Amino acid sequence: MSPAPVPPLPRRAVRAAADASVAVPPSALDAMLDAAYETHRRFCHGAFAEPCPTCHVAAGELCLARRSVHAARRLAHRARVVQAKPVSRTAAEAC
Repeated sequence: MSPAPVPPLPRRAVRAAADASVAVPPSALDAMLDAAYETHRRFCHGAFAEPCPTCHVAAGELCLARRSVHAARRLAHRARVVQAKPVSRTAAEAC
């Protein structure tokens, strides 16, 4: 018994299916991103420890642009981290 030949798929159908899967973000990824931002906001981690100079929200609040942290807020956080002098390794071992 010989196997039946399988006709190849047209290229357009394969490309359209690939484009459709990329265009719609999965809801699980959206939920994970929302949970991560909410955790950072709640505990004032990272850039959420700084007030946003762009949309003028207080520290510990999400930026008004959904799923985005404004660049000015990230830069303010990085500037504060650089200004804070880290404890030297020998001082940390002495404690």
